[in-house]
Amino acid sequence: MKFSSIVLLGGTGDVGRRVVKLLSEHTDCRIFLVSRTGGTETDRVRHLKIDLGAEAARKEIPNGAVVVNLTETTPPALSATVVRKGGVFIDTSASPDYVSALEREISVVEGPGTGILCVGTAPGLSTLLAADLAARTGATLVDVGIELGMGRHYGRAATEWFFHALGTPYCPSGPDRTNSILPGSLQRTFLFGRSGKPQLAVGIGFPDQGIATSGTKTGVRTFLAVDPPLVTRLVGGLLRLGLGPSLARHASAWTRVTLALPALGGARTRLAVEGFSSNGSRVGTSRLTAGDQADLTAATIVATLLEVGSGDAHRTGLTTISDHMSVEATLTRLRNLLPSMAIDIDTEITSKVNDGAIDRRPARDGVPDDAHPASSRR
Repeated sequence: MKFSSIVLLGGTGDVGRRVVKLLSEHTDCRIFLVSRTGGTETDRVRHLKIDLGAEAARKEIPNGAVVVNLTETTPPALSATVVRKGGVFIDTSASPDYVSALEREISVVEGPGTGILCVGTAPGLSTLLAADLAARTGATLVDVGIELGMGRHYGRAATEWFFHALGTPYCPSGPDRTNSILPGSLQRTFLFGRSGKPQLAVGIGFPDQGIATSGTKTGVRTFLAVDPPLVTRLVGGLLRLGLGPSLARHASAWTRVTLALPALGGARTRLAVEGFSSNGSRVGTSRLTAGDQADLTAATIVATLLEVGSGDAHRTGLTTISDHMSVEATLTRLRNLLPSMAIDIDTEITSKVNDGAIDRRPARDGVPDDAHPASSRR
């Protein structure tokens, strides 16, 4: 299916500007940016002044539109409207509760359109790496580590999301998904590269849709690290003291403080995914190292659009990035879209779960020792 126009909700932000640039360079689509205030237009880019929170917003989205959602202020019901009218709704959100709300809305739609969740860096690239590792090894537990560099300031919305996430309870996926935990309750280390020291990462909620295949009971846990590592240790200490909810309540103030401070660390993005068998043996590892997270997210969005738009047929209804993209296809498109960015991936399959454990690690309760809450480690 070919796309003639693309609507960006929240397209004037940090990632949105990069998406517009890539779309302008690699497609001939018309681009519509939706905001409350409008803005300067070009031959290719138009601004639509729409209040997404208003009921009338659903009527403003044309039939069959391709909509990329870059803001969590978009009412979830709008996603169902797009799918019902035969459009494609691509979501980039990183908040589990918001993505679950979109999932509920789209799953009950009887329409010809498609909803694609978890498109970006995390979730998105992290989703693809974890799904690929789980499928290739049969892992019963997958830990996803995400390291974001503070070498430059990100947008206000992304920074506020970070502080809100530090105080938002979440449910790690698995057979029992009813027990929520606080961010930082789980802490462990990841080796984000082949060399270097393992880096501390704190448990935090990210959407995990699209990782476990249908009918499997793969558990998924997500962890966040910040470069420089000192910041991660500081955040981990604050969370152990129970200050996460306070950080979330004052997210706007902490965002202003953060954006006023000098940038620290590098600007790279690193992902580390580890799969484990039920007895805690590591069965595989996949690592990805790339550049600026906003550039990577924007390119993954455009890569998904190009992939979906390149075929005559596509899946309809509720889907995730894993239903449309493979790791190999994504890397190929990313390298074409970002030729100046080094994107390296390293995957090691230690064993399949049914083949017997290799490279056994100390384990308790079926998970690696260093993935337990800090207060209960041996």
